[in-house]
Amino acid sequence: MLLIKDIFSKGLIILAIFSLGLTGCGASNETSNETGGTGTLNLRITDSPFLIDLIEEATVTISKISIHVSDSPEVTSGFITLTLDQPKTFDLLKLQGGVTDSLISASIPAGTYKQIRLFVDSASVKLDGGVVFPLEIPSGSQSGIKIFPKPSIIVDGGLTTDLVLDFDVSRSFTPIPASSTKASDISEFKFHPVVRVVNSSSAGSISGTILSDNGTQGDASDDMQFEGAAITAFEGTVEVSTAFSQTNGSYVLPFLPEGTYNVTASHTSHDSSTETGIIVVVGNNTGGVDFTLPKQ
Repeated sequence: MLLIKDIFSKGLIILAIFSLGLTGCGASNETSNETGGTGTLNLRITDSPFLIDLIEEATVTISKISIHVSDSPEVTSGFITLTLDQPKTFDLLKLQGGVTDSLISASIPAGTYKQIRLFVDSASVKLDGGVVFPLEIPSGSQSGIKIFPKPSIIVDGGLTTDLVLDFDVSRSFTPIPASSTKASDISEFKFHPVVRVVNSSSAGSISGTILSDNGTQGDASDDMQFEGAAITAFEGTVEVSTAFSQTNGSYVLPFLPEGTYNVTASHTSHDSSTETGIIVVVGNNTGGVDFTLPKQ
């Protein structure tokens, strides 16, 4: 379940993956009460959007998931392994803008879960032109990629909650050499997993439109929709999530925990712009967070 036109002008491949849906098992907040019994765990996968002109495919193949229960009225503490009927391969580039795909559905005991391990059999990046880079995944298929939810997941029998794992490939995948500006310059990719965990039952989203002023600041008559600008949400100084504007200039930052954010829009050819104090409310989209970027 687990799992450039210009690679770095648009960010590194965010194969930012993983929407992990915990349904029925009540994977809720630490304030929940354990009621015993079992719940149904639905795991879903998503890609935190990364707009890439030179990437054709970004795939991961997942064979199993382990979750660690630390406190349960049903079972003793330890890892519970959820094995897929057969390994599943996902093209992460097809999972953008909050789109998810199902990974597994399983019943698990009620209790407190403090660690998730994702076992990845293989992963690869295919560039335009057909060149494929198999990726080495540290511990991905042996001990699994370790993810620590904060707060811990509380599973209450019979309840339904969605948990999202956002595998941020924009920070996890590094092309070699890092200064590459075209596909033919890339000799390999290095992989250092960065994964955030979001309880989507306590999350919302931010959306808006990015325009380019085309070098005429103060004159909106020639402003154009800007594709490929990076939009990043910060909680204080901590980067939470990144998205990229689409052909029509629109963007969505999905799966953001409830809170207040500063949002920055940027591109290597334009000056960046920041909006502060953007409030995200559970279950709602905060729209109209728009930017017009000055051309350098």
